[in-house]
Amino acid sequence: MSKLSQWSLLALAFTVSAVANAKGERYGGSVSMLSIDNIEYEQGESGTADAIRYGLVHTRPIDEDNNRWRWWLGFNYLSEAVDAPSSGIYQEVTNYEIRVVPQYALGNWSIFTPYIGAGISAAYSQYSNRWPVDGEGVKYGSQLDDIDQFEAGAVATIGTVIKLGSDPDAHIQIIPQASYILPVYNDGLGGLELTVSLLF
Repeated sequence: MSKLSQWSLLALAFTVSAVANAKGERYGGSVSMLSIDNIEYEQGESGTADAIRYGLVHTRPIDEDNNRWRWWLGFNYLSEAVDAPSSGIYQEVTNYEIRVVPQYALGNWSIFTPYIGAGISAAYSQYSNRWPVDGEGVKYGSQLDDIDQFEAGAVATIGTVIKLGSDPDAHIQIIPQASYILPVYNDGLGGLELTVSLLF
């Protein structure tokens, strides 16, 4: 076994051990379906699309003495072609997003802990291969300039933690969640998002 492989295994073992022993902290991944809202441009509006977004998630208590509050920290990635509406704009989008959402647990019912949350989304988006489309859905004229921009949005969430396992500090969490992202800086990606996360 090479030195690199040995160091990699050691790092992985340390990481898993640290995760398992970190009280109240969870790490995992998420898969989301984002229903992208249309964006208004000078040349017309972009279309809507349902896009898959993948993410990494970390949660941790805000206050060790009050386990109803926790931070939801996420990093998400999306790449999608967005078809144009009639007389609109076709474009392809790649989006990298960091999300910070404080969450409040409404209570505990058996293995379920429903919660609500509100926070912010900060993202970098690239809109490329942009074309105006006529009333019959045909690209025409000259290709539009690409757009690279930073974006910010407000996020509202509602969901529930489903706890698997009897140890409160080591159980696995499955988390279905619904969010709405409202762009507030540089009109960008927003819409309704349905997410399933698995945290350890």
